[in-house]
Amino acid sequence: MDPWDHENFSPPFELRDQQEQAEAWYNNPARQENRRLAEENLRLKKLLRESGISWDKRLTLDLSDPTGSRGTWAEPGKKPRRSSRSGKSSQRLPNLPVEIILFILEYSLTSHHPIIDPLSRLNPNAITSDERKISKNQVAISFLATCKAYHAEGTRFLWKNNSFIFTDYLTLQNFSTLGLEHRKNMRQITMRITARYYDDDPERTEHPAPHPKPTAGRRDLRLRVIQRVQDDNSLARRGFRSYTWHQVVDFLDVLRPPFDPNHDQTKPRPRLLPGLESLRIDLVNFVPDYLTPPGGPQLHNLASHDLALSLRELQLTGLPECHWGADLSAGLARLVKDDGLFLKAEPTYIFSNRLRKQSDIHWEMRAIRAWKVLADEYLKSQKKKKGSSTAAAVGHHNHHSHNGPVKIPAVPEEEGAPETQWKERRTLWKRVPVSRDAVDEREWVEFDRTTGAPIPANEYGDPATDSYDPDELVCHHCQMMHSPYDDEY
Repeated sequence: MDPWDHENFSPPFELRDQQEQAEAWYNNPARQENRRLAEENLRLKKLLRESGISWDKRLTLDLSDPTGSRGTWAEPGKKPRRSSRSGKSSQRLPNLPVEIILFILEYSLTSHHPIIDPLSRLNPNAITSDERKISKNQVAISFLATCKAYHAEGTRFLWKNNSFIFTDYLTLQNFSTLGLEHRKNMRQITMRITARYYDDDPERTEHPAPHPKPTAGRRDLRLRVIQRVQDDNSLARRGFRSYTWHQVVDFLDVLRPPFDPNHDQTKPRPRLLPGLESLRIDLVNFVPDYLTPPGGPQLHNLASHDLALSLRELQLTGLPECHWGADLSAGLARLVKDDGLFLKAEPTYIFSNRLRKQSDIHWEMRAIRAWKVLADEYLKSQKKKKGSSTAAAVGHHNHHSHNGPVKIPAVPEEEGAPETQWKERRTLWKRVPVSRDAVDEREWVEFDRTTGAPIPANEYGDPATDSYDPDELVCHHCQMMHSPYDDEY
């Protein structure tokens, strides 16, 4: 039997390779910094020993001495002598106003392109060739080592003014080492999640698979298969492996509140990025059913409970066109607040022999749970209890409620929206990116609250489409208003 027979091929075992986990542990930034400091201490001790200098607390270095001497001996109770050049100041920098210095500092630490994997070692396989060239000199990071004042102000500019891309959940996890004062100002991040496939067969280094979204005229994508390192004889599971949907779970899990020993236990724990409003997830090489195992309760618990209703906008690209892709889309949609924006598009990147960027396309857009406003009005009209939960109208097929003790408000209406021309039809306006890659360039789009979909241009001006019938969303079984989408919670 052909091992890649799609009809008889069972999904691979889902687990990240142990060798990659061990390498990630070794390359942790904290351990790298400890090793660097230990090596530096050894070099300094060797230099002192070779120069015949012994450390003594009475030796005080005079950094302002222009002669460059190593220091002066200070007598107990007296200050060390300072030398000068005929009383002239040794100041080398011009006396600029503080506003000008801060302007220069902010400009030097603001990148025109997103910063990839900050605080971590860059993975060359997770970036394109153009990004590799840009990433070398994006910001003047040495500015932070000038003095304490520049370090304090520059660090604030660095984390507030730049956008970031994370290619591994461990690089995002390293953000927990930053202070909350820096993390709370981040409003948007991008997760670039590349599916990984492993095999211990040395003769099989590539695997043919269709594109995540089949299109006429496209050839099958040659997936890169990582050769697994042979370990000792054991009963460890062998064969073909994958690290796909579980990688999405790992990324989302990092966004939960990190451990903080100084946190006040009487207050709620803040998430890793408490101010996060917009999240973009680029799925790379996620292929349809036969190679992508389905998700489990972990994704549901994170998206529908721990991180539910936390975003104003979610952008998702590279989702495979299959049943499991639809389940993943429905689960991630729970991250968006009511009246939020959910955007989907074809893959941004593919990876075979290297990471390559695909041509730009338009979004598939939807307003999440825009019908909830109509449900509230319907319940009031039916003289239901004013404090009753509108989420009970989600569907009679749900066996548990996703509402907690906290009532999370919907996304407020955006300022500057055009006036609607509809008299009966219930709509809302959203500023939507014009295309998948032109995120900063946006246009106004009007959505129908009944369906959550954008209103087609051919419906404008047609009096027959100016109608609103809430009874279309009322379930005949429970007399409650439901979502028009079967995959929406």
